[in-house]
Amino acid sequence: MAESEEKRPAENTDARAAARNAARRQQRLRYRKLQRSKKRWRLFLLIYTLVFLTAGAVGCVVLYRYSDAYERSIPEHVMDDFMAATTQDQWYAYIRQGAELPESAYEDTAAIFDEYYDAAIRGQKFTYWKNMAEYTADTPSYKVRGGGMDLAVVRLSPKGENAAGFGRQLWQVSEVVSVLQLDHLESVTVEVDAPRGDPVYINGVPLGDDALTGEAAPAPNMSALEGRFDTVPSFARYRVKLHGDITVTDKNGRALSPIRTEGSAVVRYVAQEDELYSFTVRAPDCVTVTVCGAELTAEDAASAEDGILGGLNAYTGGAGYKTLTYSFDGLYTPPEITGSMDGRTLTPIANEKGELFFFPAQDDALAAQVRPRVQEFFNNYINYSSQIYNVARHHALLGCILEGTELYSYVRDSRDAMIWASATRVTYDELTFADFCPVGPDCFTCTIRYKADFNATSWYTNYSYDLRNAYELAFVRSGNAWYAAAMSVVAG
Repeated sequence: MAESEEKRPAENTDARAAARNAARRQQRLRYRKLQRSKKRWRLFLLIYTLVFLTAGAVGCVVLYRYSDAYERSIPEHVMDDFMAATTQDQWYAYIRQGAELPESAYEDTAAIFDEYYDAAIRGQKFTYWKNMAEYTADTPSYKVRGGGMDLAVVRLSPKGENAAGFGRQLWQVSEVVSVLQLDHLESVTVEVDAPRGDPVYINGVPLGDDALTGEAAPAPNMSALEGRFDTVPSFARYRVKLHGDITVTDKNGRALSPIRTEGSAVVRYVAQEDELYSFTVRAPDCVTVTVCGAELTAEDAASAEDGILGGLNAYTGGAGYKTLTYSFDGLYTPPEITGSMDGRTLTPIANEKGELFFFPAQDDALAAQVRPRVQEFFNNYINYSSQIYNVARHHALLGCILEGTELYSYVRDSRDAMIWASATRVTYDELTFADFCPVGPDCFTCTIRYKADFNATSWYTNYSYDLRNAYELAFVRSGNAWYAAAMSVVAG
């Protein structure tokens, strides 16, 4: 047992030594494995790092090249270069070509554009931005602005497919289009009123029918009477829109002055009618006088007088009429004048001034009754006034005139003048006794119209002359006879 016990410690010792040796072998084995693993890891890290660095370098090169391609393909760079390189004169050429100029036959629109461009655009800073109305990645488009307005559209086009690489384009300016609108350009509407048919000029160019508005412009300073005519006088009206200097001239080359109403954008010019008309008409208030269809009234008369009946109230029995005088001037329409009474058209007498005289409508029964007495008076008047003074002829004429009247006094006191009169032979071409009109039971008026050849003989010479004359007379009844009470020269 003792021997057994002695052996056990020795065995135990060997076993422990073997175990330690085995442990150390395992440890060395693990160490060698670990060392091999570290070597493989370091190799892996080295390879990985090399691969990563190589990939990174390649990526950087690719990225750099892509960045360069991207940068070069940005269209704004082309626009920047274009904006920097384009001169003021080049911009003018771009904008002028295709600009929507106002159309006008009456002014130089090219000169107006140049003047406007120099004043409002030239020298201004030009900027651009994307023209979103038509901008796409394949068709870059930009608006150029200057002086507060859109001036042009610049369009780019690619230089070639994939010219920049990586599927990107390089760009070039393909088109510059003017978009300048001159609608906002300061303008004025010019209206010109002119007599119909008369030429009128704007800046030396005659206004054409295309400028007519179709309106009937009121004739300037037209009288109220003309406003009652069947055809109211009116001017033609022209209207044009202009932007520059304006000179309006009439048919005679006279410059017209503008008429501008405050607060209105319309400037008016009015040409004058060279040929204006006038008339003077004298007619009893019982006669209807019409001018171009307008019936004249007592309110139109310039005056109302007793006329030939003045001072004869004792004979007219209150039936006397007034003689109205109508006088108008500055008329645009040639006056067409008619007179009528009780539906009968009257024939006027015109004197050397062109004044017209109307008389009441004739009473034929009265005319037949009193014409011999009127003719007697006229024959005595001509016999007396056309010869050297003769007492018998003088008394014969006074016997036909009512005493106490101005006519009687005139003839009575004419002796001295008639002593020196020439002996004259009268030959009538026309002689008319007309317009017999009763004025109450004891008065009438009438006219004597004649055209005659006068052959006069004086103590030193002979001479002849023609004479057209007309008288208005008033006769009154005194007792059983008619006497001339007033006589007035109407024409002669």
